Amino acid sequence: MNLKVQDKYLVENTLEWVDFKSIFKVYQRLIGPSAVTLYGYLYYDEISKNEKSHQDICDALSCTLAKLDQDFERLEQFNLINIYVKYGTFNQYIYKINQPLSVLEFLKNDVYGRLYLKQVGSSQYEYQLEEASTHCLALTDYEPIKHSIDKTFMQTWSAVEENSFNGNNEPIKARTDLGFDIRTFLSECSLLLFPKRYRTESAIESIKEIGSIYGVSVSRMIELVGKCYAENEASLNTKKLRKLASNELVQDYPKVESIYDYPPVLFLKKLRKDIEPTALEKYLLNQLVGSMGLSPNVVNVLIESSYKTNHQVLNTRHVEMIGLQWATLNIKTVDEAKKQANISFKSQTSSKRRVEKVSDYTSVEQKTLSFEEENAIKEALSKIGE
Repeated sequence: MNLKVQDKYLVENTLEWVDFKSIFKVYQRLIGPSAVTLYGYLYYDEISKNEKSHQDICDALSCTLAKLDQDFERLEQFNLINIYVKYGTFNQYIYKINQPLSVLEFLKNDVYGRLYLKQVGSSQYEYQLEEASTHCLALTDYEPIKHSIDKTFMQTWSAVEENSFNGNNEPIKARTDLGFDIRTFLSECSLLLFPKRYRTESAIESIKEIGSIYGVSVSRMIELVGKCYAENEASLNTKKLRKLASNELVQDYPKVESIYDYPPVLFLKKLRKDIEPTALEKYLLNQLVGSMGLSPNVVNVLIESSYKTNHQVLNTRHVEMIGLQWATLNIKTVDEAKKQANISFKSQTSSKRRVEKVSDYTSVEQKTLSFEEENAIKEALSKIGE
């Protein structure tokens, strides 16, 4: 807008209240924290007919005029304010405060939603989606200012991202790589809790998938399915069942032949020494097994590789990206996953490797243990394991 410090402005705010939830949850990711601060400053600015200058805002927010110009543009692009200008020796502006969209409206907006998904990734987008006048100023002689949003990001928009935005999921197919004992469940679950009209192929596959991801036992799954029963509903509410399962704090680990046979949620929990995964992490694991179709044991190799590569931190965005690659490559077994992990995480490891000079270290004399000392250590370690 080429603002000048001497330019004058007035604020028009006819809103009785603003729900800042969406401002901090979704808008901030795209417009930046300084633009959010400017919005709040304008919103709470006292309504007055006394014009102020842009220099007043710069002083109040400790920002440069260039940054202020940029933030005004971002607020207008996302329709948080309307800008009107009357040109002269020193321009005069009117900033009209607009009500932000709700979180759901923002995520469903054709442009804002797609741009947000592009910025944060499918898992974070879908996670957010699921959790889903007293004073008017005359605008005569003023011209509205509009800024169009840069839509060049649509040139790299993928089919996967479009499916996530539109909520299109692949139809559930019968899978043989899931470990939940669905036969025992069907034989032990009462028809009162899980009636025949509920026992569709898709519902049964969903139960098998949920149990295999979260590690819910057969008996506990029967109770959760019972909580989803509603007499007036024609089908099982699998969304509710999935949410109930994600809130479970499973303590009993099943007996498995290999550590990679654990349900992914329990595998991550065991990897971090019984620290419960976050809701976003559970949602990501659900996406890897459910939407992307990766086997739970393949997902466990992926988790382990990311966890070790990132120094005991699970990088959800990176795991999602690698998971999508593995699904495309049709990685099915643990051996294939381990082999591919050496390739997928090799570049990340090499880029983070620190090169140090020998001079950075003081020379330390290496002491060789005697045969007796080695035996004593081995004996002590064996007693610890008993």
